Amino acid sequence: MDNYNEILVEEKLTIYLMVLKITPNLKGYDLIKEGVRKILQDPSKKHNVNQRLYLELANIFNFDMDLVDRAMRNAIEVSFKRGGIEDFERTFKIDFTSSKPSPRELICILSEKIMLDKNIAKRSFVSA
Repeated sequence: MDNYNEILVEEKLTIYLMVLKITPNLKGYDLIKEGVRKILQDPSKKHNVNQRLYLELANIFNFDMDLVDRAMRNAIEVSFKRGGIEDFERTFKIDFTSSKPSPRELICILSEKIMLDKNIAKRSFVSA
């Protein structure tokens, strides 16, 4: 990714996590952000999140693989209790498969949303 795209991704991720009410003081915050970045770099990782992506995140953050999943689930639980999941669904017209998404579902939806946003921005820039 070039520098502009990295800044765009970082801004979008921060906004989406703010809407979800997932704050930087949660361990899952950085894990979710990095997980989305990794899927944007290599979309094939979304098909094997629990093995490939969790292992990569565990190595980056020096965590046990179980802690990676637990930290992300905790962040999602906090988001759910704060009403962030509902706010995200209402704001972006996206429905998760259940009231509380799994880490895999959240990471995949966030990465898909950012890819879609980038494609829309690219098209409007080209047509201007």
